[in-house]
Amino acid sequence: MYRVILLIDNDVLEKELRSLSVWRDSGCFEIAGKMTYADIDELSGFELIIAGEKTGLELLRTAQLRRKRLRVVLCGSTGDFESARRGIVLGAYDYITYPFDLLQIYTLLSRAANELRVSEVEDLIALDQLKEYFFDRSEVYYSCFDKLRRRLLSGEDIKRSAERLEGFYESIRKEAFERYHWLDLYSGEITIRPERLLTERERFELTAARITALFGDLCELYPRHSEQLEDVIASILNYPEGDLRQKTLSAQLHINSTYLSTVFLAQTGIRFVEYVNTVKLKRAAWLLTYTNIGITEIAKRLDYKDS
Repeated sequence: MYRVILLIDNDVLEKELRSLSVWRDSGCFEIAGKMTYADIDELSGFELIIAGEKTGLELLRTAQLRRKRLRVVLCGSTGDFESARRGIVLGAYDYITYPFDLLQIYTLLSRAANELRVSEVEDLIALDQLKEYFFDRSEVYYSCFDKLRRRLLSGEDIKRSAERLEGFYESIRKEAFERYHWLDLYSGEITIRPERLLTERERFELTAARITALFGDLCELYPRHSEQLEDVIASILNYPEGDLRQKTLSAQLHINSTYLSTVFLAQTGIRFVEYVNTVKLKRAAWLLTYTNIGITEIAKRLDYKDS
């Protein structure tokens, strides 16, 4: 159900507008209770805003300055050409006057509903594509994520955008931990203890940071490689506190040590020793953050001579 807010000073006009049958007939728009003029961020939670001419024009100017996309319909008791003209210039969604034309309003609602559905479908397609790039550790992931992030932030409803991004994060996090059980050893949540409730924008940005951190962990720990190296990388990731010296691992997996070194660098772009060190440090960071084990013990576990 899409939410509509009426910001009309004329009580008679507002009552007449609320009583129209088009709201019931449309089946997907719901008028909110009576409200006085609200903050633009709060108004962003409504898919359609029907406002008196003066209030609507002020709102459109503010939205333009703050680069907010709002569907503002100007409403008047008489057809004021000048108000209509200024509204068009400022990006008004439509202009309706009393006595209300039911067909015009029904057409307006149908157009808005179609746009909202298309936008939701486009967002879902973009999220599915992003998910594919995420698990492929694709180089285009960051640019695609930034584009989607900016698009969601510019939407009418930051709360809905925050919820949608949180849903996406929960989905990829669950799938990542199901695919790669070793992630439990390295990747944790970005947690904060705010002194106040987070705004919807802050919620959105925190989720974006969590997604970026998880992608960074996956790329660092699981670089792109062929099936030839899968057993090597899996052994390192599953047993970060074991003996990960190149000669030891080569012997265990029956691979020539020199060959392993050459192939590892060629496929991942990282030297074997550097990769092992990255894995150990990631594990050390997790142990320091999520356990009460001391630095000396962690250093001993990971075979560091100097804590």
